[in-house]
Amino acid sequence: MSELFLLAVAFGRIALGSFAGGLASIALIYHEIVVHYQWFTDEEFSKMISLAQMTPGPIAVNAATYVGKKLAGFPGAFVATTSVVATPLILLFIVSSTIRFLPLREETKQRARLSLRPGVAALLTVSTLRLFSSTLERPIYLLLVPMAFFMLLNGRTGKNPSLAIVSCGLAAAIITLMLQIFQW
Repeated sequence: MSELFLLAVAFGRIALGSFAGGLASIALIYHEIVVHYQWFTDEEFSKMISLAQMTPGPIAVNAATYVGKKLAGFPGAFVATTSVVATPLILLFIVSSTIRFLPLREETKQRARLSLRPGVAALLTVSTLRLFSSTLERPIYLLLVPMAFFMLLNGRTGKNPSLAIVSCGLAAAIITLMLQIFQW
């Protein structure tokens, strides 16, 4: 099959399951990119996710653009990104059109939304564990995890998660530089 068609299918499936948000979609992206199509290794995936998280925009869109570009150049980036954006729009149109014609009570709609929570929690947990396991590769990163938790749970800095990310990055850079200077 054509690489562009496979990119469209893969990122269409990712988009269908990404209604839970960015972090939850990481598990879906991993399954499609590493497990199913084997386009990336675990290490390449971790690097791609780190890059996708640092750049502005939704993580699934950033990942689609990156993977598509790497596999098929600009056409691949265009197809993958369009697929991950268009699929939920089409689904939203179909669902909203269907709901408009069905006489459902508000309580029924609320129960349907709440029934999605266990699946969302599972996706978030898997994504968190996968990201955390990539920190085990370098012990220095384990030192930064408590720092990030403290900053995120702190009243002042917890309101600005970007501060925790930048602070951990600076701390890692300083520690790495010190280790190189003192040759530890």
